[in-house]
Amino acid sequence: MWSEPLDSVVKVVAGLWLVYVSIAVAGGVAYFIYKPRKSLLKSANYEIVVVSKADERVKNSLLEVVRYHLKKFGKLTVVIDEGAPLTNTLKSIKSLNLIIVPSSYRRDLVGKGRALNYFIENHVDDGKWYVFIDDDNLILDDTFLYEIPYYEEKGFVAGNGILLPRPGRSKIAYVMDWIRYVDDLTLYRFFTGLVSRPLLGLHGELLIVKGKVLKEIGFAFKSITEDFRFATELIKRGYKTWQSETRVSIKSPNSLRDLVKQRGRWFKGMLSDIKYSPLPMKLIVGFRSVIWSFNFASTLLIGPLLAYVGLIWMLIPGSLYYLGSYAYGVYRSRKPYMLLLIPFFGFIEASSRVYGLISVNDFIVIDKN
Repeated sequence: MWSEPLDSVVKVVAGLWLVYVSIAVAGGVAYFIYKPRKSLLKSANYEIVVVSKADERVKNSLLEVVRYHLKKFGKLTVVIDEGAPLTNTLKSIKSLNLIIVPSSYRRDLVGKGRALNYFIENHVDDGKWYVFIDDDNLILDDTFLYEIPYYEEKGFVAGNGILLPRPGRSKIAYVMDWIRYVDDLTLYRFFTGLVSRPLLGLHGELLIVKGKVLKEIGFAFKSITEDFRFATELIKRGYKTWQSETRVSIKSPNSLRDLVKQRGRWFKGMLSDIKYSPLPMKLIVGFRSVIWSFNFASTLLIGPLLAYVGLIWMLIPGSLYYLGSYAYGVYRSRKPYMLLLIPFFGFIEASSRVYGLISVNDFIVIDKN
């Protein structure tokens, strides 16, 4: 009596998993065929901008970012809230353009988006390009400056870099962060680069946007994942994006607790903002968040059902992606024994989703020192 309902469930699950596999395959194709284009000329019409809480939890990281970019690019803008603990320290740094968001400004907005919106309303020029990074990011090369003239001429309005983790104090978090690098080389390369539509969202790290579009869209929305919400607005307006060849070094969380809090905020934010996105983005992000994010757990649950109908082969592409991404992270960590921990990483990711749903209601700043 249970055979027909079970068959129906299996067919639905198999269909969802086929989408999962298709996305993985599309990412693999993009890795090989997408190459960002460059101009012979280097853009000088740009501004690198860091938005930071500027408190003790990020002090070492923020000061490293400021000194690094002033030395490498000769200029940097930092946006902080009025009364931030590191205000006097930042004011003492020569050549730094410090912008302070008044405490009275738009208290209805939250987190980084509030500071970004103030910056846009008061300091952005239509024809200039703005390169946003976080207070733990180090831009490793200037390739993006050669890409801007080419893509500006072609009508593109935004780009994103490739995330390259560097170690924090947690080895496990560092290993797990390498899946973000693999994602950038495959899935994000497919949507942001090859398709020129950021249907998985955008990173706030090395987010390159033309001033005119910043002023048009702004960040006047209450969101704890403002970069994702901004991507939904680009898509609804039909704007084109590219994926930059430039790598940006991101510091991995210092503890598993911080990793779970970070991932939980992303999940809760995307879940809250997905309703503003067009249908194709809803479907793609939905599959990614619900199925892909539960890598190992999904394999355990779906595997028996697929075996039941003789489709166990469908697990291979997704499982290889999952195992390969974390194995690469282990390789970069130079800690071979961590291969034994790979089966648990999926459960850590899944627990962060649960944490996000239950505990996250505001922007979270993790320890980056």
